[in-house]
Amino acid sequence: MAEAGLGSGGSRLGATRDWLRRRAGSSLGRFALLWMRRYLEASRNSGAAASAYITLSVLPCALVAVGFFDLSGGDENAFAQRLITHLDLDPETAKLVSGTFGTTSSNMLAATVTVVLGFLIWGLSIGQIYQSLYARAWKVDVGSPADQILFTAWFFVLSGLIALMAVSAAELHAEGWLIVLPVWLLGSIAFWLWTPHFLLHGAVSLRALFPGALLGSLVTGGTIATAPLWIGTTIEKNAQAFGSFGVVVGLLAYVLIWVTISMVCAVFAPVWAEWRGREKDGAAS
Repeated sequence: MAEAGLGSGGSRLGATRDWLRRRAGSSLGRFALLWMRRYLEASRNSGAAASAYITLSVLPCALVAVGFFDLSGGDENAFAQRLITHLDLDPETAKLVSGTFGTTSSNMLAATVTVVLGFLIWGLSIGQIYQSLYARAWKVDVGSPADQILFTAWFFVLSGLIALMAVSAAELHAEGWLIVLPVWLLGSIAFWLWTPHFLLHGAVSLRALFPGALLGSLVTGGTIATAPLWIGTTIEKNAQAFGSFGVVVGLLAYVLIWVTISMVCAVFAPVWAEWRGREKDGAAS
């Protein structure tokens, strides 16, 4: 019986291996393998670093923007309330989130100093990480000391967009999904088109970048939309176990997933172009 069980397991393993081999030999399989290889080559495991830097610099900057410019109409908890509402957090966790993110406006000097330090230590590196990712994915040579200006501009655009999302979410939702979805999709596509075009000094055309921008918008948007189904519970459990620290860890995990997905989508366009070229050459021969 033991031999039969081993044989059965071996047969299942062999069948799985054969299925993978057949898929790898197919057109779709070649595309998937090329996409995975290009992502690993381009990202070089930089997703974790980018996620930490965004959490430590971009999010605080967005909080200060909400409070300093009074974009939220005097509600210093706009960012926290957005997280609470979107993730459908329980009252106890909501209280921790409000306490963690809702005090920026009441201590603007300290918050501003924190943002400046965060930007200088971590913020500039985020744009550089994405520039390197796109450059390796598209196999172009870019980069110079003057690019620090590009990284600075990209940092504040990203921070401003997050702040704008936080303060305008309630108004957009009040208008209904027919307003929210087109606004989100168009804004997101514009951002993911502009980002590589800007960081790569226009070395890649907007037309070539469009497939990646479209995919990135759909997938990152879907990640945000479905977040209450998977990250909300995690944050609540972390909050119960570790308090405010657990909330921050849960949000860092959320940012890590979002950043990783954005990077996977960032390499889609060059892979798509290369794969189509290869398939056409193969068909012609």
